Amino acid sequence: MLLNDFLYQLGLIFIGYELLIVLWFLVTQFPKHRWSLFFARHQTLSSLQLHEMHSCFMAAVFFLSFHTVGGEVEQYMLSLELARVELIRIFYMGMIAQKFAFLAALYTVHRLLGCLFSRTARICMYMVFICSSLLFMQLIARGYFDYHELIMVYVFGGWACNIIVIAALSIYPIRQTLAYFQTQREA
Repeated sequence: MLLNDFLYQLGLIFIGYELLIVLWFLVTQFPKHRWSLFFARHQTLSSLQLHEMHSCFMAAVFFLSFHTVGGEVEQYMLSLELARVELIRIFYMGMIAQKFAFLAALYTVHRLLGCLFSRTARICMYMVFICSSLLFMQLIARGYFDYHELIMVYVFGGWACNIIVIAALSIYPIRQTLAYFQTQREA
């Protein structure tokens, strides 16, 4: 239980950092774009830079939302009073469903708004798909074959996916902030 508590606290730190990324978008981009930051359509996205900015913003908001809700749902499912096998099956199926809901939501919003997928959004989708595959592996191994030796692959793989996503989400704000300071230095 000690490792689970540590990982839960580390997850909260990651969620805090993801919140900082979303706040960066709101503080720096909302004054320029106003409500089109949230509701831009293909017709108003006149450049690749706007497509990239909107796509990165959507990826950050959706990842933060689903990561926050998923963490709490995960804790709730772990607290259920069920037999061990049923708990394992429900837990992994619930987490797989949550990951695929993220994929569907991010894809749908990109398509509805007519926004191109940025590299950041694609990395988020790829890593969430890999994490779903790890969850499915655990569902089969633990839930159906009672084989528990792959837990470290799942833990390290899941955390690696989260770290890669957070790094990808950080690239756009860091790049834009450095460009801003570069233009201020030149002026």
